Amino acid sequence: MSGPARAFRAALAGPGTEDAGLLLPERLARAAAQALGVDGAGLSLELLAGRRVPLAAGDPAAAEAERLQFALGDGPCTAAHRDGAPVAAGADELHARWPVFALELAGRTPFRSVLALPVGGALAGSVVLDLFAADPAAPGPDLVDAAREVADVAGAELVAGLAAGADAVLGVPASLRTDPVRARQQVWVAVGRLATERGASSGTALAALRALAFGRGLDLETAAAQLLTGELPAD
Repeated sequence: MSGPARAFRAALAGPGTEDAGLLLPERLARAAAQALGVDGAGLSLELLAGRRVPLAAGDPAAAEAERLQFALGDGPCTAAHRDGAPVAAGADELHARWPVFALELAGRTPFRSVLALPVGGALAGSVVLDLFAADPAAPGPDLVDAAREVADVAGAELVAGLAAGADAVLGVPASLRTDPVRARQQVWVAVGRLATERGASSGTALAALRALAFGRGLDLETAAAQLLTGELPAD
């Protein structure tokens, strides 16, 4: 086993990740950040194009970074899902490729650079490991290589955990029954309502919801919840 993989497994078994109250994806995210020496980490799942749900975030800032990117519709983590390859972006590249995301990321989190890459194994096409750092420099090749090894182990751990199914209810594991996942599901309910009311496609309805959220400084989850309760007008 390689050095990064050993460090990851040690972090996974060590203090801060062995809390019984933490679900496996949360433990994996925290262990990845610790083993790789980055400032934040998360895992996201995409089963259908654009339908991404947050599996876990190691801390609130990483959760905010994921919600922000989903609200805007593009960014390095989205690109890693789409391309099936690592995306390493420092502050300069973030501003060049995703200027709005870069500005909002700097304003809402301490993060200035991102490394996103698919996990290994059977979930390689569905799950991405997102790594965030306060350092504005682009992640170097050594970190990318180490992150690949950690992502491979994380993928194997996820597959084993999901296959065990000890916490499943009606076939749905606990990692897909969290508050962040429920909030993301409400986004799709709101999109469906907008699509029906406007006679529009789901893509057009999602763009409309994003515009409503952005215009009011809300994340998509909050905008969706307010739309469904009538607090946020659909026009």
